[in-house]
Amino acid sequence: MLSRTKHSILDLNSLEKTKIDFLFSVADRIAADESLDFKGFGKTGALLFFEASTRTRMSFETACARLGIHSLRLDGKAGTSLEKGETLEDTVLNVDAMNPSFLVVRCGDDLDLEDLSKKVQSPILNAGWGKKGHPTQALLDAYTIRRHLGTCHGQKVLIVGDVRHSRVASSHFELAQKLGYEVALCGPKEFLPESAKVKVFSSLREGLEWSTAAMALRVQLERHQGSYSLENYRAQFGFTVENLKHLSSKALIMHPGPINQGTELDTEVLSDPRCKVLDQVTNGVYIRQALIYLTVQSMSEAQS
Repeated sequence: MLSRTKHSILDLNSLEKTKIDFLFSVADRIAADESLDFKGFGKTGALLFFEASTRTRMSFETACARLGIHSLRLDGKAGTSLEKGETLEDTVLNVDAMNPSFLVVRCGDDLDLEDLSKKVQSPILNAGWGKKGHPTQALLDAYTIRRHLGTCHGQKVLIVGDVRHSRVASSHFELAQKLGYEVALCGPKEFLPESAKVKVFSSLREGLEWSTAAMALRVQLERHQGSYSLENYRAQFGFTVENLKHLSSKALIMHPGPINQGTELDTEVLSDPRCKVLDQVTNGVYIRQALIYLTVQSMSEAQS
């Protein structure tokens, strides 16, 4: 039986820059509504979301629909054998035995995707794995930067907020090395990694003045012990109209979602011409469609 694990996308360290560039070029073709030589009829893709999601799940589902692939969807434990005590790994292995073309998995740290990828035959596409990474989110962010600023190389991306618990930030640390952009951090001390290997700004003003793209992250209060003043956070680190006066008129405002309006980003900022939050969502479909296309095509070529 053909081993498919080498086609899995679990992180961005193992993804060659040439493949990322090709992925972006396919996404460009999709965005331009160019036809792809692809027949998805009769193929299935399993979307296993053991954690809640809106944008990631629905964009993968949309990508499948546009490619003619029937998606097999599992959302959480409700209505599944997980309620009866089946383990997450057993669930994935049983779905894999149905021979889907790929497995899209969103899970917490309690499931080891690296180990699991050695046990399944279907390629695994990481749709958010605990605090370890969220490769497709970082890819769509970078693709958004590329579309609006022309290139990722040489850009200065400021990530503001709860970086310590962010899988999105983890994937950007990996992707920045591949695409040549610089990442810097800003936020309350307790929200940042204990030993950051990148530039850290204590002042949001200085960080915004430095950056060509500023990305706010959701404040994950559920992951912090004790209380934290959201009012103080908004004043010091929130993307308010006042604070964003220090960001260049040519820079981008981004957020991977979901947004806590009035905390990380004020409602008025959503109408700022620099704000590309909804563009990120649109580009997320293009990137995930391109990724599925390349994954299935690679499998077909390997089997022929």
